[in-house]
Amino acid sequence: MDHEKFVISHTVSPLKRIFESDLPTEDFTYISGMKNEPLAFLLAYRSAARKAENGRSPDTPISVRVTSSLPVSVYKVQSVPYAATECEDGGAGAAGGCPDILKPRIAAPEICRLPTDTNLPYYEKGETVLLNASCFATQSVYIGINEDGKTMPAGDHTVTVEVIGLMSGEVLRTHAVTVHLIDRALPESELIYTNWFHNDSLSDITHLPLYSDEYFAVFEKYIRNSVKNGMNTLLFPTFTPPLDTAIGLERKNVQLVKVRILDGGYDFDFTLAERYARIALGAGIKNLEHTHLFSQWGAESAITVYGERDEREVRLFNYETSATDKEYIRFLSEYLKAFRAFTEELGISERILYHISDEPVLENLEGYRKAKTLMKEIFPDGRFMDALDDYEFYKTGLVEMPIVDLQSIGGYEGRCDNMMLYYTGGEAMPGLVNRTLTSAPKRTRALGYVLYNYKAKGFLHWAYNYYYGRLSTGLFHPAADPCFYKNIPGITYLVYPDTDGAPLPSLREKQMLFAMCDYRALKLLESLIGREGTLGILEEHLGRKIHVTAIAESADAFLAMREAINARIEKEIS
Repeated sequence: MDHEKFVISHTVSPLKRIFESDLPTEDFTYISGMKNEPLAFLLAYRSAARKAENGRSPDTPISVRVTSSLPVSVYKVQSVPYAATECEDGGAGAAGGCPDILKPRIAAPEICRLPTDTNLPYYEKGETVLLNASCFATQSVYIGINEDGKTMPAGDHTVTVEVIGLMSGEVLRTHAVTVHLIDRALPESELIYTNWFHNDSLSDITHLPLYSDEYFAVFEKYIRNSVKNGMNTLLFPTFTPPLDTAIGLERKNVQLVKVRILDGGYDFDFTLAERYARIALGAGIKNLEHTHLFSQWGAESAITVYGERDEREVRLFNYETSATDKEYIRFLSEYLKAFRAFTEELGISERILYHISDEPVLENLEGYRKAKTLMKEIFPDGRFMDALDDYEFYKTGLVEMPIVDLQSIGGYEGRCDNMMLYYTGGEAMPGLVNRTLTSAPKRTRALGYVLYNYKAKGFLHWAYNYYYGRLSTGLFHPAADPCFYKNIPGITYLVYPDTDGAPLPSLREKQMLFAMCDYRALKLLESLIGREGTLGILEEHLGRKIHVTAIAESADAFLAMREAINARIEKEIS
């Protein structure tokens, strides 16, 4: 039996994930965007042949060739296992495999024939990520369009997708998607977008010595991938970030600044910090977040700082040191003056954001006030921001830019015009926008119009590549055990480490990129018809006021809403 005759395939919306049991029946054929906007769709494929008599799947090796006048990128979508968890519409529910990892393929591989008879006469030259259509599971390929956000010619373009059988070398199915580019560019985003980067985690998962040449080569790949997918701000670990660490324990030391006690004072060497910063800025990062200067959850103590005393490296400060310890304050005073001089010399002093303490609560108000007062005396022109919930911190002027948990937005709505937003991924509010494996893609992408609605200055998440368990204990590989952290799959990472340590993006990371593009499109429309008119179009399609739980009814409804935004932009500029 020629199983190639039974290969079925369909192009699919970028807001759908293809699970093994999915059976698409229609092609996705049209998408629009601005002429510098990254876009995407998927190809779902499956063998419809019956099982062979021995019960095994009639394996059907195929190739996918994607061609267009636009730049295209092709990825095999690979699945990860996950535990049975509470399911959201369109997300993962029962135990099984969840499509998420994007493994890059050659967009238009050369199909060659082997010179001798073989069970597989044709092969893809140079390709290592192979495709096989099975009657047991639907699989997918992710097709990215203009992923680097270059300015392309406006008008209609065609992306052609050919499914080629590697038994016969013949084109089995051909699909065409029209990409309509509107003659206007997305404006550059003014949002601060950061996912905290964990250098200890990357070093541990790759087994590369921290800050070695080999480490920095992989680090740069991670940062370039994050920028490509919308991120523009990076945590700057001049000292080991005091995050997710139990009192009495320490995380791996990732301190970039070398400290020496010299002549009764402190001497600072920023050589390693400069290398780190130059790599990040060279990769496209716009802002650097200085690590928190006091302990997490209340600013009650100092952070861990190592330095050289009498030619020996020793721990100078840690959780046993009070936040108001005179020597620690003297250290901070000398350090921040040196750091400011360092950033001014690099020309990046205006790009630095400062943190006091992560997630303080109301009972920590006085301790936080003391720490902030000391910091402002030392560094009066610093830009300070912290993740917190209680409005009192902003009302009293302690935090100029609060980073508000989405489920606490009610306390700030209409009362704060200078806030960022964040979510941890484990919030209790049902239906909240989220990016876990159990979140439907539309729930992840809805962040774009939520940020717009609340006039947010940016978005923060605590983990880009955190491969540890609770409080930085244990180590897991997310492709093998994505539920390791609190049994919340995907909560702590957006990228997967490849076999060579390089980053592999995820479908969820792409939805975050599209959320940021949606925000930029809304700002573009606002410049043409005003904010009220823009919100009106969104609310008309949502059927309700925008809220952190106001998610479009379906993926198709979400894309229809975005197409309406695009159509109105095109109408206004014509």
